[in-house]
Amino acid sequence: FMLNLLIAQLNCAYQATYQDMLGFARLNRGKIVTETMPAVSKSRWSRFVTSLKLDDRVEFGEGDMGVTGGLQVWEPASANVTTVDMIRRFGGSTSPAAQWPEEEN
Repeated sequence: FMLNLLIAQLNCAYQATYQDMLGFARLNRGKIVTETMPAVSKSRWSRFVTSLKLDDRVEFGEGDMGVTGGLQVWEPASANVTTVDMIRRFGGSTSPAAQWPEEEN
């Protein structure tokens, strides 16, 4: 029993250490980016931003054009299985005074 308890404690300690390691790696990458940005010329940065095509609408599905300002990332359908569509569209006025339609469950 004591050996199993020791193994469980070590496992939890390693998980916490791994999470800290990931956090420090992200912080280090952010530091590298912020230190490198002043060396990038404005014209090169403008070309990069233009190449992202953030003004174009992102296609959610075939024929389903979504919002602007996004990057489309393709992934296998089995990566994140969902049984309920999470994108909801409501037609009509965009006025803040207009009420949302009732949800159907």
